[in-house]
This record gives sequence, C-alpha cells and structure tokens, in this order.
Amino acid sequence: MLDLLTMGTAFLVLFLGFWALQWCTRFFSTRYYLQVGVLIGIVMTSLYLVARLITGSISIQVLGIVLILLFVALYHLVVAIIKIRESDSRYRWIHKANRAVVSYDTPHERIALRTEDGERIQAIKLCHTPLETPVDTSNKAIIVCHGAGRSKNTLPVVQTVEILATKYDVFTFDFRGHMESSGVFKGDGDTEYDLKAMIEYVKRAGYEKIAVIGWSVGAWTALLSASRGRPVDAIVAGSPPPGSMTNLFFIRSLERMGIFQMPLVAATSIVRGMWVAVGKHILNIEDFVRKVPQIPILLVYNDYDRTLRASAEAFERLYEKLPLGSDKLRLPGKGHLFDWPNTYFLWTKMFEWLDQNF
Repeated sequence: MLDLLTMGTAFLVLFLGFWALQWCTRFFSTRYYLQVGVLIGIVMTSLYLVARLITGSISIQVLGIVLILLFVALYHLVVAIIKIRESDSRYRWIHKANRAVVSYDTPHERIALRTEDGERIQAIKLCHTPLETPVDTSNKAIIVCHGAGRSKNTLPVVQTVEILATKYDVFTFDFRGHMESSGVFKGDGDTEYDLKAMIEYVKRAGYEKIAVIGWSVGAWTALLSASRGRPVDAIVAGSPPPGSMTNLFFIRSLERMGIFQMPLVAATSIVRGMWVAVGKHILNIEDFVRKVPQIPILLVYNDYDRTLRASAEAFERLYEKLPLGSDKLRLPGKGHLFDWPNTYFLWTKMFEWLDQNF
C-alpha cells in the first residue's frame, strides 16, 4: 500500500499542476475528458488521504487537514458534476445541447491575433464552400461573435458559422477570457478590443465589406464597435443585453459573493471555459447605441429572454434607438435566440436579410 507521504506528494502535484494549467494557460479548454478526469483524480486522492488520516491518531492539526481535504474533495466533485451536466461534448436536450463544446467538421484555418491592450485572441477562418454560387461574395466577409460563457466552439455558433460558410468567408473567435483566448472578461466594453482586432485582420486580408453577426454579448459588442467607427457594413444583433453587462448572471454573482469570489471564478473557468472579473466601470448600451452610424441592422429577440430576464418590450425600446431603417425579428416563446425551431427561423431570416442588405 502506498505510504501517506507518497500519496500526499501525488495529491499536491495533481492539485497544484491542474490549477497552474487551468489558471495560467488554456490547456484544458479543448481537453474536456482530461479536465474531468483530473478533477475526479483530485477527489479520489483527497478522499484516500482523509481515510488514511482518520485511521491514525487524531490531533488538532490532523483534524484541520482532514477538513481542508474534505472541502477540496467536495468542491472538485461538485465542479466535475456540473461540468458533465452542463457543458459536455454529447448531444443532450436542446438547452443543454446549446452549451455543448464541439469541433468544426469543415476545413478551417486557425489564426492568432493580438489586441491593442496585449491579449492573445484565438480565431478561425472558414472559406466559402458554396453549395451554389448565384452571386459573387468574394469581397465580403462575416464575423460571428459568441455570447458570454460560450465560445467559437459552442454548438449553435459552430452550426451558424458552417452554414454561413456555404456562401461567405466566415471568421469567428473567442472573446478574451473565453475558451482559448487569454485575459479576463470584465464586461466593461473590453470585448470591443477583441472584435476590433478581428475587423482589422479581415480588412488587411483584402475584404471590402464586413458584416458582424453577434449573439448576446457578441451583439452588444458589435453595436459598440460600430458606434466607435469601426468599418462594419451590417450587423445582425441577436439578444444584446438591453442595459449594462452588470446585469449578466456571471457579473451579478461575482458582485454578491464577496470572499467567495475566487472559488466561483475558478469553477466558472472549468464549467464554462470562462475567466471573469468585475470591471472598473459600467458601460450601458444606451450610452453608445445612438452613435451607431446609418448601417443595416437586424435586431433579433424572443418574446421573453430567459437568460437576460428581459421582455420583448425591453428590446423594442432598444430598437427605437437604432438607426432609421433597422429591421427586427421577434422569435416566439422563452429563450435566448438559439432555441429550436427558432434557430431555423433565425438562419432563414439571416440569409434573406443578408441578401438584401449586405
């Protein structure tokens, strides 16, 4: 039987090695099963050490170590269970499927970008693979932006990108603090630096027209980017938070957790592949949406947005502030844009609208 010192050393190596990789790199972002396996390994070694310790003489010091190990085991077990239930790679019922992390079947090019404030952004490009070619779209590109707690590899984003690539060259990327990109997401407008880097890359590649299709935070960021004069020619804005980012669940939770912020942030980095912190200032969509130039915009929203806890009326008030001539699509029921069959309605409308406005 392994001695206590050997198991203790193995536990420390596993525990410290895992969190060093999780916190300082994006090593586990695309290694789902390895990440879950290490979490379970930490749980098992913690419980083994507890079992060995309580069979010997109990002192105050030993009791303290046992309690710490039990907390470590419980914390990692809960995170592993949530990870398996919420964001695994298997197809589950629709709301769970919309959180699944999947790979691209379509051939694509990986691109690493650097933002003006120094973050490394992981992006990909899918070249136009036409089913048919009724019009020339070679001078046009589309950038797809995901929502908070999602990524370029989230199932609905992957599906949307691959469908768009039947007609356009498509670029997508991970916002800072998400999946494979560096940094921390603060929800104070910082994601606009990431989209700006993507737009500049696409422009340097020679594309004359750029459309941005954003979902949630991605839509919010697209409107912010246009308001700052970035060369965007059309926007499909799906469920942009009709206020500030402080209304997002992740940000609200951090503000309320106090001393428990660190365990929450650590768990979020595993479960959602998202590194998050509270920003230094609040940027409300009403602060910039009126500055969006006269470009074609399609605002898409549900009867009730269950994620943002916002009614259709909140989005319609936002619509009134968009440039004249903007369009809107109201999807039936409760959801957050990608909820079947609303996904089909969105894709159909998206192509029709792009044909007419881009």
